[in-house]
Amino acid sequence: MTLQRSDDLSARRWRADAVGGHNMREMSTIERHQRADAARNRQRLLAAAVEVFGERGLDAGVGDIAVRAGVGRGTLFRHFPTKQDLIAAVVVAKMQAAIADGRGLLRSDEDGTAVFAFLGEIVHRQRRERELLEAVSDAFLSHPEIKAVHGELLALLDQLLDRGKRAGTVRPEVGSIDVMLLIKGVCSAASELEGSPELLERHLALVTAAISTPKHLVPLTGRTPTVADLGGHAGASAGRGSGATGDRHSGPASAGRHAGE
Repeated sequence: MTLQRSDDLSARRWRADAVGGHNMREMSTIERHQRADAARNRQRLLAAAVEVFGERGLDAGVGDIAVRAGVGRGTLFRHFPTKQDLIAAVVVAKMQAAIADGRGLLRSDEDGTAVFAFLGEIVHRQRRERELLEAVSDAFLSHPEIKAVHGELLALLDQLLDRGKRAGTVRPEVGSIDVMLLIKGVCSAASELEGSPELLERHLALVTAAISTPKHLVPLTGRTPTVADLGGHAGASAGRGSGATGDRHSGPASAGRHAGE
């Protein structure tokens, strides 16, 4: 009798363990699907936010973004509790995309010129999504995720510069903040020279020349711009420079944001 009861108890435990293991596997599968769905929804929301903010500016309602993404408002707020969180996530995503491109250039850099290609890509990104990212105020630059990715961007730029210095294409005294400040000027020029891409390329070539060693200098392309090329932007630029309205994008931090554009 004792042996029989022991066998029955062992059998019941085995069945319980088997059922429990099956349930755990089912739960694990469900959790994986839920995480995958959540990740897809987040990406859809970010893509929709880029489109809607680009079309209507940052005043666009989050409800419109949820509709564009094909999700409910509850899903949106689970991922991004505030509109500021959503905007910051868009900026971070743009900067991370720039970093990914830069790392690819670094891996394939054989002659120390990847940094120049990277700077060109930054400026062209800014042109493509200027209206969205220029509307982001400096208040967002203190966001912890933006600060973290900005640090990654600076570290990558230093790596690209170091590669160029070792190859003899980049001046040895140039640092990442130097380059960020120069790029800020080119990104501002991109706004004013929107209808003259050849002048923008010339401006970018000037930045390249500023950080290049003498043996790597290349001739400037295009013609010298005139006041007429600036059109109505000339007066507005003068007003900002005089301190009448202030430059909300000043400083290395805002230059870093432009790099993510």
